Amino acid sequence: MKEKKTGKDSGRLLHADRRLEDGKSAGDKSVGRRHANGRHAVRVSKFLQVAVLAAGVLGMSAASQSMTEISEKEQPLWQVWSAEECDAGLTVETVGENLILQKKAKLTADSEEGRDFRAMYAGDGNHTDETLRWSSENDWENNDHWLMADFGEPVSIGAVRIYWERTNAKSYALEYSQDKENWQQASVFEEAPEQKEQQIVLNEPVEARYFRLHVTDVLKEESDLSLYYQNVSVQELEVYGQLEDCFVVETPVIEAGSRRTLELPTVPEPYSISFGGADYDVLVNMDGKITDTIADTQVELGFILEKDGEMQELPGIQTKIPASERVEVDREREEVPEALSAVTLPKGFTAMEWKPGGASTGAAHSDWTTRFIRVVYRDEELERTAQLFATELSGQLLQDVSVEKLADTEKPTEGDIVLNFRKAVGDGKEWTQTLGDEGYELNLEAESPGVISISARTKRGVRWGCVALGQLWEKSEGQLPAGVLRDYPAWSVRGFGIDVGRRPVSLELLYRIAEELSKHQMNTLQIHLNDNQIISQSDYDGTKEGARQLYAGFRLESDVRNKAGQSITSQDLYYSKEEFAQFIEDAAVMGVEVVPEIDTPAHSLALTKVFPKLGLSGDPESVDQLDLSNPAAQKLAETIWSEYLTESDTFSGTGTVHIGMDEYFGNQKAFVDYMKALSDYVAEAAPEKTIRMWGSLSKTGQDYSGLSRKIQLQVWDTDWTDPQEMYDAGFSIINSLSSSLYLIPGGGYDRLDLDFLEKKWQPNVFETQERTWELPRWSSRTLGACYMLWNDYASQDGNEITEDGLFERFTEPLDILARKLWK
Repeated sequence: MKEKKTGKDSGRLLHADRRLEDGKSAGDKSVGRRHANGRHAVRVSKFLQVAVLAAGVLGMSAASQSMTEISEKEQPLWQVWSAEECDAGLTVETVGENLILQKKAKLTADSEEGRDFRAMYAGDGNHTDETLRWSSENDWENNDHWLMADFGEPVSIGAVRIYWERTNAKSYALEYSQDKENWQQASVFEEAPEQKEQQIVLNEPVEARYFRLHVTDVLKEESDLSLYYQNVSVQELEVYGQLEDCFVVETPVIEAGSRRTLELPTVPEPYSISFGGADYDVLVNMDGKITDTIADTQVELGFILEKDGEMQELPGIQTKIPASERVEVDREREEVPEALSAVTLPKGFTAMEWKPGGASTGAAHSDWTTRFIRVVYRDEELERTAQLFATELSGQLLQDVSVEKLADTEKPTEGDIVLNFRKAVGDGKEWTQTLGDEGYELNLEAESPGVISISARTKRGVRWGCVALGQLWEKSEGQLPAGVLRDYPAWSVRGFGIDVGRRPVSLELLYRIAEELSKHQMNTLQIHLNDNQIISQSDYDGTKEGARQLYAGFRLESDVRNKAGQSITSQDLYYSKEEFAQFIEDAAVMGVEVVPEIDTPAHSLALTKVFPKLGLSGDPESVDQLDLSNPAAQKLAETIWSEYLTESDTFSGTGTVHIGMDEYFGNQKAFVDYMKALSDYVAEAAPEKTIRMWGSLSKTGQDYSGLSRKIQLQVWDTDWTDPQEMYDAGFSIINSLSSSLYLIPGGGYDRLDLDFLEKKWQPNVFETQERTWELPRWSSRTLGACYMLWNDYASQDGNEITEDGLFERFTEPLDILARKLWK
């Protein structure tokens, strides 16, 4: 588990509370500490005296935050005010400069909770950092509070946006004045705002030098803690002259036909618009070329507005891509009736494109339960894929399924399932656009009676076609529909990760997990190879020497040793380089990419046990962290990576590696410098590999402009990394948010919330107690998700958690997550 020492978290309060029902687990301490500074998450008894809360909890909250300087933000010349769906597409409204960010403007307030919650923080241009906000005094006797802007001279005001930190304002108004004595009301509200982001357009613009948000009453409810926190808190106040432009970005209309190209919507001058991407990029590539399709499909398109060098992304627009060719059903109607498609695919099985129709008799279905079946292939690269599928079919059908290689001129016969690499045609782009790296086509007797073919561009695509055929077989009970279907995933990262550092985990279990992932078309298995007990939650004597005796694991065979000959390799269980390389190769046949993770500079007790001089000195709880002021620490990390990337073939079979980089509590500038140095080293050693790391950049407060934007960030906690900030900075994002995607058997996160996952969770949405981030589905940098299992604890209720217990917890949410990550 990622240990959280400060911050307001990552989690939905109700979710966290559900996980805290078992008051015995040490996971309680983690969640409690994680929420220590977050007002919304403070758990209070109704029997506590208000005075005690005021003096204790509120005092702790203000005092525990460190003073933060306002970072200078460049004032955008314009921005999108709103982009709302309409019948024709998106109605877009824009505004000019935020008047509060002009140099003459100053913010003051009637009161401030403390130096960490000053009025000026509500006008710093940062509405996402919750440590930079204005909060009034928490005064039970007086609920009258205001936040005022002085513009230095009269200005015209027509639109206001308020980012509330807490929506407890019950009665409030927007007021303006020329002399700060005589105030007039521009807009009045008698109910609390429904959302934390509130946009207000005045009926008529007003001229004023002074403008204020004036709250006269607040909610007093125990359910949302407003009874105890009666101060007013605002993340950001934005004031604009007026709505500058309003226009409609029309939904593109795509016609049937081949070799289609997307036509961009028109926008008024001086704006221009460009194509940003599609949620299914295999349907519409970045050049706007639209694939040939065999059925109508739905796609979300993203567009980017530009004016005066400023660019703004728009919300996605849904549109239909019709089948390239229409099938004549009768003389009056050319479209295939929906009912025909609906009845030919069995209930519970879906595909992006489905075109029914048999090769000879025209029968809708064909009985395959009594046929002799064999899996055949021509390309030797597909031999192991064919053998795996034949083995699975043999078990599913309770009959022997043979495997044979066809000669180039040999034709398949009845009962054959043919595995093919679909070769590119023409200029080589049509097929590439059609299915991408993971899509496949199933031809179910549409061309040859009694013959099924599975075609794709890659081995992984062929594998997913095999999995789909097995599912179709099960759903139809062997009465396979005749026709052609194509399918492909919406998300490029669909994964699960397991911590094998804190607890020995057999290679046999890893194989079981990879096999199960494969059956659900999940393509990623992250192996967290090294870690240690969470020192702050462990029983030890309080000394550095005692902390170093806590359990730590480095699960992969290594030649790295200290001068005394002591190895970093775990002696209770480890994977040899050869067998781990074989595991990577075997998993790839299943369609699953193994992503090895070596976590430094924190979580590194397995290294600092062997090289104690390279660990941080001082606090015993930091002995598992490398001392980045010592150049030998950097050299050690490079030596370890070199062992697996250049000196052996251990990681040669994977295209992605993970370099850790979470929860470092030493010098933060040195931390970011280390990120860059190690990521650059790995990129040079293995330029063909993708590099991932845990998202920690927001927490550092440092300049990270030198980091390569090719690095993929795995977001587990929005306090450590703001997903929108990182996306805007150009990184690609993977969702591993702890509150919804963390399993800690025996701890506070023992099971995932299946109801939440089914009803609310989406891969591009990061929902926390404080706010919700939603990254665009259509962007190629919104990658998908990876849920994680952390072995912090070895037992539950005094009983050891077995590997079967780990496997059960892994499989429980798998079907839900796999479905949502494919579609």
